[in-house]
Amino acid sequence: MDNAREFSSRLLVLLRREQGAMADFLVALSDFDQRRLWVGMGYTSLFYYLRRELKLSSGAAFLRKTAAELLQRFPEVEAPLRDGRLCISSVCELSKVITAENRADALPRFFHASKNEAKAVAAEIAPREAVPQRVVVTTVASRSLPSRTAIASSEASARPASEPTLELGQLFRLVCNRRHG
Repeated sequence: MDNAREFSSRLLVLLRREQGAMADFLVALSDFDQRRLWVGMGYTSLFYYLRRELKLSSGAAFLRKTAAELLQRFPEVEAPLRDGRLCISSVCELSKVITAENRADALPRFFHASKNEAKAVAAEIAPREAVPQRVVVTTVASRSLPSRTAIASSEASARPASEPTLELGQLFRLVCNRRHG
């Protein structure tokens, strides 16, 4: 192979083989998982089988497990995996949002998407609400510290009436500063 075009054509052939081999592996893994053959080998899950028996990294095992489960639910994912329209790095995001109802529209949106692009598509398909955060405030018991009520009343009498009252965070910092200062 002397010229770049011939070499590039050879690389394309090898890439198509790689994509086909990955699809073959995932289809076989899906069948292996569906039949739970890993149980007979003493493994508690497909993930542990992939990690311990096939010596895959955690990341590689997770991607393949997710793809195998996705193929069980949506066999039409095989063709895009096989021909390279869908890469394994975007399968996890696809698996989070694809449903029986939206699969015809959702699947093509992940074609040729990078992992980050797939995350953005998944967020568009199924936006998540901001998760409310709960702040837990606990008291610190100490005999040398004045009570909150005593601090608040002494501070209230020391400041002008127009000054706003202390919020809990400010009160906590005040107590800490008095203790350490």
